[in-house]
Amino acid sequence: MHLLFKVRKRPLSKKETARKEDDIVTVSENALTVHEPKQKVDLTAYVEKHEFCFDAVLDQQVTNDEVYRVTVEPIVPIIFQRAKATCFAYGQTDVISLQPLPLRAAEDLVRYLHQPVYRNQKFKLWLGYFEIYGGKLYDLLSDRK
Repeated sequence: MHLLFKVRKRPLSKKETARKEDDIVTVSENALTVHEPKQKVDLTAYVEKHEFCFDAVLDQQVTNDEVYRVTVEPIVPIIFQRAKATCFAYGQTDVISLQPLPLRAAEDLVRYLHQPVYRNQKFKLWLGYFEIYGGKLYDLLSDRK
């Protein structure tokens, strides 16, 4: 089993921007750094840096096309090597903007299923699309039931 961890930095919310809050996260190719403002006992301000490494880090300017290309698209061919795959998106805000990604993945999977090399191999495809919100699980393929 191979696990890939990829992260996309979210932009500041409108409320955060209105309150003139600082963006304390910086992004590099495979790392995300949180610059945490702190205060010493003598009230001297300083910044503690926390670096987190991932297989890929995307900043808030990337498009959903780029998110799909980097995170989901590489998984599709692996499924046809008899592997299982899961894409998990988590976020406190704006996860709704990622809704086109499962549809694109389904389209790519169906496109693969129709290729001559896979057409007669009796592949079975199960697809789930869920949202967890407020401690409740919603099936997004069944009118949120």
